[in-house]
Amino acid sequence: MKHVTAAGDLKDITDAERLLVVHADRGWLEPLADDAFDFFTKLAPHMETKGIASVTVELDTPLSDAMLQQSHLHLIFGDRPQYRMNTMHVSPAYVWGFWYLDEVGINANSTLRMRKFCPNDVDWGHAEWFWNGVTSHMLNNNISRLTQEERVRYDLEPATAVIFAQDIEDRYPRHHYLSLEDIVQNTVRAAHGGRVYIKPHPWAREDATRKLREICEHEPNLIITDASIHDLAQVSDWVVTQNSSAGFEALMQRKPVITCGRSDYHHATIVARSPDELRDIIRNRKGEMGGFEYEKYLYWFLSDHCVEPQREDFAELVWNRLRDKAMI
Repeated sequence: MKHVTAAGDLKDITDAERLLVVHADRGWLEPLADDAFDFFTKLAPHMETKGIASVTVELDTPLSDAMLQQSHLHLIFGDRPQYRMNTMHVSPAYVWGFWYLDEVGINANSTLRMRKFCPNDVDWGHAEWFWNGVTSHMLNNNISRLTQEERVRYDLEPATAVIFAQDIEDRYPRHHYLSLEDIVQNTVRAAHGGRVYIKPHPWAREDATRKLREICEHEPNLIITDASIHDLAQVSDWVVTQNSSAGFEALMQRKPVITCGRSDYHHATIVARSPDELRDIIRNRKGEMGGFEYEKYLYWFLSDHCVEPQREDFAELVWNRLRDKAMI
């Protein structure tokens, strides 16, 4: 795909009535130029068969804003929730190989947050086959959205909880019900002396990670660690996070997850909106998720509501959804 930096660049591309314009955060532009994403390397040639050329522009620039006003097809590649007639939002989902293709946004802003999960509507055979393939691949090979430390599960002591930390306190609009400090303090209180692991987010600011280390110095049962999220989830009774992808990945071990922020996978978690609620969940609600159909949920979320570039009909599926959205 050609990267467009000025309106004049479009004259050399096509005389077609419409373009597919990928509006990407700056951090995504280089891998896009290197054809790093099969989502786009498979979609762009298919769009050409429809007479539509594909281009990229940097998101949140005057050129991007101007092109969004035009009747092209638009894909926003980044966390910029909004609704527009000809626009869909794309991003890798919580499991590599699956992508959001959403009318409003991604992650906590996706329309999945507002959908109802009905297990009876999901075929068990399909869900079981899907679950076995995805979870065995991810867990056996220590695969995650972010690179993990080598698995050392036999060296980790059992814990009451693991906290997968994020650095989203300053994000606007606000996504979290509880701050990370609230989560840490109240999880430790609820554990009654039980071990609590906390894993800093690898992209967290240095001052945020330093603050976590200072808190750990005063809480002997709070252990900061860089161990694999899969190991930490395995040895912990509870997984606690605001809305981290690590919380979603813990579902692959059928772990009870507490989300303390707005999340599009809240259907499979227990949601804590206050410190009192968080403490009550940890102390009194163990076993509540025991009957939850995790296999069906994973299939419903990833296979039914995300798109998979490895599928043979992927490009045509995306085209049909773009065409329906744009009413062409």
